[in-house]
Amino acid sequence: MVRILVILGGLGKEGITNSVLTYLEKIDKEGITLHLGIAGNAEPDGLKRANAIGIPIHMLPGRNTDPVKYYLALKKLVKREHFDIVHVHGNSATLGIDMAAARAGGCPVRIAHSRNTSCTHPVMDKLMRPVFYANYTDGFACGEEAGRWLFRQRPFTVIPNGKDINRFLFREKDRVAIRRQYGIEDKIIIGHAGVMNAQKNHTFLLDIFNEICTGSDRYVLWLLGEDGGTKALLEEKIRRCNLQEKIMFLGFRPDVERYLCAMDIMVFPSLYEGLPNAVIEWQISGLPCILSDTITRECKIMDNITFLPLGAEAKAWADKITSTAIAERSEGQDMIRSKMMEAGFDIAQNVVRLKSLYQHLALAKGS
Repeated sequence: MVRILVILGGLGKEGITNSVLTYLEKIDKEGITLHLGIAGNAEPDGLKRANAIGIPIHMLPGRNTDPVKYYLALKKLVKREHFDIVHVHGNSATLGIDMAAARAGGCPVRIAHSRNTSCTHPVMDKLMRPVFYANYTDGFACGEEAGRWLFRQRPFTVIPNGKDINRFLFREKDRVAIRRQYGIEDKIIIGHAGVMNAQKNHTFLLDIFNEICTGSDRYVLWLLGEDGGTKALLEEKIRRCNLQEKIMFLGFRPDVERYLCAMDIMVFPSLYEGLPNAVIEWQISGLPCILSDTITRECKIMDNITFLPLGAEAKAWADKITSTAIAERSEGQDMIRSKMMEAGFDIAQNVVRLKSLYQHLALAKGS
């Protein structure tokens, strides 16, 4: 029996939490024992979903808020539970704290899983690189660029953020129902999904939408996602631009796939990303997507993806959006399913691979 501790730096409604919990839900647990560690805040909905998986959950001090207490608590937990593998998700060399604690606790396999192509604490990242490199044993990443960001020239394994492909395929009945519910059958819906924080660059998205509205009254903007600290600023900007009647905050939606069916074009001007979950879901739904050129080309699976420079003016983005044809999405779903599976985004295939990697690494290091 391989004993595995998976650690998240919090439990919210963002893409990393969703991806990790999906893997924990779907993986075959025969022959392995999974535990989940939460090194930060846990939102009630996320905790409810995690508890439903039926695995032990360990609440740990925050890695960022109290790294010393976190180190000591994790070391104690690993030593007590005799984990063969500690698998930690993050985006910088501050994961060295986790890796060092797991090593001190006696864990032979210490996996660092890179989830982004940049971080919010570059000075700490630079300072922690030696500690990180000395203590992790294996590198995982959501994509090639995320892996190169954290591991540089060192080897790593790409584990794509697998999806339940059938769940996100377009359904005409959901499109009709959602658009009727909001009374906008005749509008073109621009969509965005992501936590409202600086990284997602919502302010520029509002500039783009304001340009669109100067030339047409056919468009509305739907924003999916929780507030990550910038929502109040966005609301104030919306009032200044007099766009209140054209922009809707929809919050977190557990049935996000139904809302994607209702939308027409997705816009994603992020400052940086790893390999964004949302963009994969949008492509499965058949949506054309306009993305910033800071986002890895690895996320382009279908042909309806366009990359634009963040340095371009909002009007250039607006012109591209308004010239993008509204797709007929009822056809071609077998092709979408096939391409997504070939690209490695089928969760059913990915959990089999992940379990095999766990078992191989534990055996190779003498567990």
